[in-house]
Amino acid sequence: MASEHNRYGNYVLVFLCPKDETTDDFWRMIWEHKATIIVMVTRCEENNRNKCAQYWPTTENSTETFGDIVVKSNESKMCPDYIIQKLHITNRKEKTPGRDVTHIQFTSWPDHGVPEDPHLLLKLRRRVNALSNFFSGPVVIHCSAGVGRTGTYIAIDAMLEGLEVEGRVDVYGYVVKLRRQRCLMVQVEAQYILIHQALVEYNQFGETEVTLSELHTYLNNLKKRDPPSDPSLLEAEFQRLPSYRGWRTQNTGNRQENKSKNRNSKMIPYDFNRVPIKHEEEKSKESEHDSEESSDEDSDCEEASRYINASFITGYWGPKEMIATQGPLPETINDFWQMIFQRKVKVIVMLTELKEGDQQLCAQYWGEGKQTYEGIEVEMKDVNLSSSYTIRAFDVTHVKRKETRNVYLYQYHKWNGLDLPENPKDLVNMILNLKQKLAAKSVTEDSRYSRSVPIVIHCRDGSEQTGVFCALLTLLESAETEDVIDVFQVVKSLRRARPGMVPTFVNLLIFRHECSNNHWQCFSIGNMYYNYLIPNYSSAVVN
Repeated sequence: MASEHNRYGNYVLVFLCPKDETTDDFWRMIWEHKATIIVMVTRCEENNRNKCAQYWPTTENSTETFGDIVVKSNESKMCPDYIIQKLHITNRKEKTPGRDVTHIQFTSWPDHGVPEDPHLLLKLRRRVNALSNFFSGPVVIHCSAGVGRTGTYIAIDAMLEGLEVEGRVDVYGYVVKLRRQRCLMVQVEAQYILIHQALVEYNQFGETEVTLSELHTYLNNLKKRDPPSDPSLLEAEFQRLPSYRGWRTQNTGNRQENKSKNRNSKMIPYDFNRVPIKHEEEKSKESEHDSEESSDEDSDCEEASRYINASFITGYWGPKEMIATQGPLPETINDFWQMIFQRKVKVIVMLTELKEGDQQLCAQYWGEGKQTYEGIEVEMKDVNLSSSYTIRAFDVTHVKRKETRNVYLYQYHKWNGLDLPENPKDLVNMILNLKQKLAAKSVTEDSRYSRSVPIVIHCRDGSEQTGVFCALLTLLESAETEDVIDVFQVVKSLRRARPGMVPTFVNLLIFRHECSNNHWQCFSIGNMYYNYLIPNYSSAVVN
């Protein structure tokens, strides 16, 4: 069953998700309406329930026939929150040429729920609109029942068009109109709220994503001042970034017994995403069930875990890809290595020296030969020196369990506090090197790529250089996969995850790239940071 919904200047077709017995009808509708874009905002299976038939070929370069329509899959690209399929369809009963159809499946929207961040839907809309033109015909949209998620997406799309064309919106009136055309559109209150959140996000922050081909011109425009005494567009963009100070609780890190474990009293991890360390007794009970997956559980009880000043950070491919932590104190080295072993970490990134003058920036948490840290034996096996960074290879062994893992420590030497790295190109080269050591991405049950084993990054306090490194790693993976970057949204996400992330005006990325054998290689970085620091950043960020 399909129904048409008018938009500003175009129309969409809303369809109940195809079942095995209706896939032929679905493709006949696509052919008859000359549709070239299909937006699917559900997964085929959710919560062990079949939600939608897979109505396209299962593998790339394969063909399936649905009634009179032959569907061939030419290309498939998997991104963190959606999968893009390039299809080609022909009609066996007609001599007319075939057509190209793009299928976009959004995988980060739970049934009767909402995505974690409204920005994800704005990003999906950008992808869809980039494919649309006057000749592309109607956009076909469906979820499972064709009402909740579908109605929400249509409402967001239409209201944003209204905002752009008329400068005003009427969410209530439009949802009423949708429901007159199709029952139960925008099914639950959370979806209705999401429409408003997406509009606020767009109105407050605008479009900040840029393609690599436009990056150089885009950044040159951002640096302009008109008049010269005014802030540049880049400075104004930085000042629009929310600080998120105090937006979540920090009770665990502020407990009296844990205060001595913090280097900086202002850089306390939020409770919702802090990294708990399980006690050895609890961990030993689980050891026989260990797998290659990270051992973390969201429901870890604070009373049953030890505290370390560390936060899970969402990376390009998903949650908990990175751990941001402070440089270990002498009394927290044991906790640090417990975290490394329990989280099955393979790569540690160190962005600080051990000392600056007489001030300790980080305790030396390794030694020559074998060192034992509360049941974790650490043996340095190799040291590799380069002009800007050092790679140390360790064998890390759980003494009781006789289990050994390889861990690599990358220490970057040319970055002093809030100053600029002396050679940003070397920093990117180090990232490209360490990416080869990271755990391979795997496909999860909800058809998404993820890295189950995090990378640990630390500077002195786990926020200043660490935040910029997390941003750079995320942006490089975005550029490599989608040929786009969004510095603003990446930094915004980091600030929600940990206090003090990217605290000053230091993250203007200018890099070129070349493609060789389908591998992106950054070969030049002009100014990774624009040469300007706001003297008192606390007055510059938006609360």
